[in-house]
Order: sequence, then C-alpha cells, then structure tokens
Amino acid sequence: MAERVVLGGALLCSADSTLQWDTGVWIKDGLIAGIDSNGLLCSDHPHAELVDARDLLLMPGLINTHMHSYGLLSHGMPAHGVQREFFELLDDFWWPYVEDKLDGPMIEAAMALACYHMIRGGITSFCDVLEAPNAPEGILESEANVVRAAGLRAVLMTEASERIDRARGERLLAENASFIRDHQNDEFISGMLCTHTSFSCSESFIELAGQTMQDLECDLHLHLSESAYEPKACLERYGERPVMWYDRLGLWSNSVLVSQAVAVDSDEIDILYERGVRVSHQPISNCEVGGGFAPVPAMIKRGIRPGLGTDGYVNSAFEVMRAAHLIQKAALQDLQVMPTRDVFSMATTWGAQALARPDIGEIKQGHWADLIGITMVTDTPLNSHNAVEQIAIYRDVEHVKLTMVGGNVLMKNGKVLSLDVKKVRQDANQQALRLWESG
Repeated sequence: MAERVVLGGALLCSADSTLQWDTGVWIKDGLIAGIDSNGLLCSDHPHAELVDARDLLLMPGLINTHMHSYGLLSHGMPAHGVQREFFELLDDFWWPYVEDKLDGPMIEAAMALACYHMIRGGITSFCDVLEAPNAPEGILESEANVVRAAGLRAVLMTEASERIDRARGERLLAENASFIRDHQNDEFISGMLCTHTSFSCSESFIELAGQTMQDLECDLHLHLSESAYEPKACLERYGERPVMWYDRLGLWSNSVLVSQAVAVDSDEIDILYERGVRVSHQPISNCEVGGGFAPVPAMIKRGIRPGLGTDGYVNSAFEVMRAAHLIQKAALQDLQVMPTRDVFSMATTWGAQALARPDIGEIKQGHWADLIGITMVTDTPLNSHNAVEQIAIYRDVEHVKLTMVGGNVLMKNGKVLSLDVKKVRQDANQQALRLWESG
C-alpha cells in the first residue's frame, strides 16, 4: 500500500479538535500525510486507493493501555470456592486455576480472540500482560505472530515475579528483555519489562528489574495497589506504602507504567506525578474484584494523564469510557468530575502518552494512520458541540464499521477482514474448555 485516501462523512481528530464535515485523510506509507475536504482529496490524489467512508465519522483508533488477553478464557468459568477479598481471589482461584494452567495453545487462542474483539470494537493499539509462569519459553513471540497476522499495534510482556520462586522470576524477566531487544525497531510490536506487586516481588528483585530497565533503556509495567490489600501488606512488611516503597528502591521514572492505582492516597499521587509515572485506569475490573474506586479525578487535577484499560474483563472500550465517566460521579457525588472530553482523551491521546507513543492517538499529519469509522446514525442530532459526548457515552462496539492500523484496513463495513472469525471463536472455545477441565 503506497497511498490511500479515506473519505469521511465527518472527522474528529482529537477530543480538543472541532468536528469537520465531509473531511477525510490522505495516507502514504502507513502515515497520515494530509487532512482535507473529500473533494480536494479526490482531485489531489487521483491514483490513490479509495476507501469510501462518507457515511461514517472518522476518529482516532482507541487505545487499550492495560489488558490480559488470556483472561477471556475465564469468562463463564466454573467457580472454585468462595472468595470474599482480593488476595483470596488470587491465591485460591486465579493463580492455581488460571495463570498456572495456561499453556501455548490456550494463550495463542486467547490472543486471537482478543484481537478479533479489539478490531471489531475500534481498538487499534493495546498493552497486554501475560501472566503464565508455566508457559513455554518463546511464548511472547507466539503471541506476536498472532497479533501481527491480525494487524494490530501492541506492547507485549510476560509478568515476572517471585510468586513461584526467584529463578522463575529471573527467567521471565530475561524473556521480556530478549523480546524488547528483538523488537526495538518494530513500529507495530514492542515489549516492556513487567513485574507484579510489592507482595510478590522482593526488594532485590525490584532492584534487578530497575537495573535491567536502565541497561536496556526501556519501559516497565506493574500492578499498583489494586485493592486495599497491597498497601496493608506493604505497611506490615516494610512500614511504608507501596508508592513510597518503590520510590525508596529508585524504580519510579517516566519509563514506568502502572495499572490500577486504586488504593493510593494523596501523598502517593504527588510522588507518581513528580516522578513522571504513567497510569492506566481500569474502572470496570476494579469493581469486579471489589478493589474500590481509583482516585482518578485527583490524579488528573494533579497533572497525571491516565489511559484506559479493559483488563481482559470486558472487551469494549466504549463500556470502559462510560464506566470511567459515571462511576466517579457516583463515588464522589459530584456531577462535574470525569467530563466526557477527559474520558475520550483517556481512550486516545492520553492513552498514547501512557504507552509512550506520541505518534498515535490523534489524527494528525505525521502520525500513524490508526483510525476508525463509526456510524453517524444517532438518535439525537450529532454536531460539533456534542460529538465527543455522542461517541464516548452513546456509541458502542456495534457502531464501529471501519478499523485501520498503519493505513491497513482490518475491518470494513463491520466485517473483520484479517481474522477467520469462525475459527478464532472455535479455537477459543476449545482452549477455554481445556483450561476449565485442567483443574
């Protein structure tokens, strides 16, 4: 694909831009080379391949800044006992019956299913954490092959911790490091180091991860205070809260991305902001595990710009946007918190910042042509004043009809082109059953 012109019924470049009617984009070598009226695009680029989306609103592709694709296999899984608290959920169920049972075929099938749902729902870039300490070596490359075939942009990693033992943690840390080196010049698939929590990693292990991050000049991802359990455990063991613990160990910098950040106080938010730590917010899964409500409005007020993540619990970025918009209003009893403009930014431009990708998240000349088209048939009028609200609150997966990544068309007219949907679902169903029956 050398050149492609996408004609749009309307174009919204970002949350802060004005809705432009009868406007599209010119794509060259996978990048946005120009934005103009449909008429001028056709006359100026008569030999470019044409994508007619004049019945759609074009907007940036959505960015999923934290997810676990393997988690899709657990949907509907039979319960094992009754868990009432976060750590019980991990220790009694999730670790022994899900994470520790995952093998190569399960992981690949789950990734293919996740990619299908993301393409179908307008997610063009994602950050995925594999938590499978018994998976075969090379599993990240297996995942990468699935993602590349699907056509999405991804940051992949496997979680390294001492939950099983130190040797296992070091092996997984080394596997991340190898993957990062192998993909350092890959615009579509890259890696991060990944640890877990202050209750599954020792101080020396975090120091090792931090040194590896410095040596590779790469990023690192971890779960932070997903519930009150981690701060309590950290205080009991070290006499300080997790953010202060990591700070003392010298880990924090703008190369670190944390997910969750639910049970953090104002002093911890100050430190995260001052160190430039990036944050990913999972409003729906935080409810699912009984973790609580992350103080995202306070983070935004302090200057942090969080991205949004599905966490593998749901597949729709639109559901996550709505949840982020609504949950905080109820929790704080404040109608003004989490305005739709911020929520839309979290799913696009702020999400790009969270993944340290300034070349995505906005329809802008020089950026990658990662964009989606959603139907403009709305129950109430769509205009320049309400476009962000209509998208973030009143649109959903079924309204996405076009998905493009790097200028490549992955879905057109609501049909995913890069994956055999029937096979993907059949494989996922079979592998889910294998997982369920393995316990």
